[in-house]
Amino acid sequence: MAITGIIAEFNPLHLGHKLLIDEAKKLNKPVAAVISGNFVQRGECAVFEKELRTKCALKAGVDIVAELPVLWSMSTAQNFALGGVWQLYSIGCDEIIFGSECGDIERLLYTADILCSDMFFSRLTERVNDAITFASAREAVAVSLGADKSILNSPNDNLGLEYIIAAKKLNLPMNFRCIKRQGAGHDSKFVSGDFVSSSMIREELSHDNIAFAERFMPGYLHGIIKEENIADNTRLETAVLAVLRTKSAKDFLHLPDISEGLENRLEFAIRSAKNLLELQAQLKSKRYTLARVRRIIMSAFLGFDNSFFMKTPPYTRLLGVSEKGLDILSKGVMYDILTKPAQIKALGADAQKVFDTECRATDIYTLALKVPLEAGLEYKRKFLKSEDL
Repeated sequence: MAITGIIAEFNPLHLGHKLLIDEAKKLNKPVAAVISGNFVQRGECAVFEKELRTKCALKAGVDIVAELPVLWSMSTAQNFALGGVWQLYSIGCDEIIFGSECGDIERLLYTADILCSDMFFSRLTERVNDAITFASAREAVAVSLGADKSILNSPNDNLGLEYIIAAKKLNLPMNFRCIKRQGAGHDSKFVSGDFVSSSMIREELSHDNIAFAERFMPGYLHGIIKEENIADNTRLETAVLAVLRTKSAKDFLHLPDISEGLENRLEFAIRSAKNLLELQAQLKSKRYTLARVRRIIMSAFLGFDNSFFMKTPPYTRLLGVSEKGLDILSKGVMYDILTKPAQIKALGADAQKVFDTECRATDIYTLALKVPLEAGLEYKRKFLKSEDL
């Protein structure tokens, strides 16, 4: 089926995201978005619960909104991309569009070919034991084979590369488009015209500055944010430290993306760290970036293991649809699609395990809200339709 796909966090949805959605809609096809669940790739709580972000996406013109399960949404760029690309394919997407610093899809496709080549993997194997991060080794080898260093140093370009590589690995017939990123850069602390980074908006929201956030959100989303909707990672801090102090190195051994004896450093660090910043600082190194450390800490807290790491999600859960999306859904062309929790049993043990993990993560996430919510919301979640918004 001809559907244009977007992989995003919408954390929160701002004018840059609106630009991407508008460009996707110009292709005259339905638009599907796979969005992160309640925990995002930075190893933190999403600023808003996924139901609210689904409402924002539907209001912005997305026709089908699906959830990237937490085992993929709070993971490495490679695993994040693998899960998102697979889910878009399962919905029926034949094309993925994404934001890019370079804005040149041919350069990105060329670079992806280098990163998938046998020569690249051969040389990378020789470099990974050097005292540098995986990202640095990857960049050095790719540049030596003719890749553009500026692309490898740009976060949105890099994520776009991972989407292309994931489709290659999965042998999926996907086309790719990109649009040039406008305004403020990734994680920038500066305002650039109508655009600002998501991280700056989140920083202002942490101080309940909703008016600032609304300046950089589409007008039809103004008023949708309430103070009680804003999640703050620091509200979980004591709980995270308390849980980690009950664990030992062997409990950390099978976490996703952990290696090189970090489980021993983590066990030692949690004995002395009095807050999350101290714990992160003790674990951060040339090999372990801050984002990776945050993900490992939160994965340990949430009770993740590596059994699904770099595997495709066992189902695609739809969070909301437009009228057009509902029509597509009624034709029954999607694979392993979940709209109600009761459908999990029919999808097997792996699907049940992933969903149970999602339930546990959501029960904890709701304690990070300014007004905490009860547990069990995943079983009560309403499948949203744009007509009900």
